Amino acid sequence: MADRAAIAAFVLSLLGAAYQMIAYGLAYLVDNRYNYNYYFGISGVWIFIATVVVFWAISHLMDSRDPQRAAWPAIIMAMGAANLGNMIIQWITPVYFGFLGSQTVPADVIVTLTPAPVLLIAGGIFGFVAVQHQRKISSLGIHPSN
Repeated sequence: MADRAAIAAFVLSLLGAAYQMIAYGLAYLVDNRYNYNYYFGISGVWIFIATVVVFWAISHLMDSRDPQRAAWPAIIMAMGAANLGNMIIQWITPVYFGFLGSQTVPADVIVTLTPAPVLLIAGGIFGFVAVQHQRKISSLGIHPSN
């Protein structure tokens, strides 16, 4: 069970991080009125840094068999929650473009950008499940072979 949950955490986090890299480009393809990378106040550098941090946490999640390693799923889930929180704040805050007036974010762009943080949050949850199951089997004295 711990291995399946860890694999699910790995796959969901990897998909979320990879999709996070291309999500703003897809949003621009869906609605090219403005560059959403700058519209949301997120520069490409921060997206790369967040993705590298998630990849780093994913690699440690799969490597460590220690039941006390709850930090890696927490990092993955925190990156997803921070990304989603930033998006929600930006979507709620009206933007005034001078001569264009107040603009709102189109629903198709919201649907395009939302899967990345949701996948990261799901990956973090599955990572916590894997760590919890590893703690349980370690307390019973069962040591799975590698």
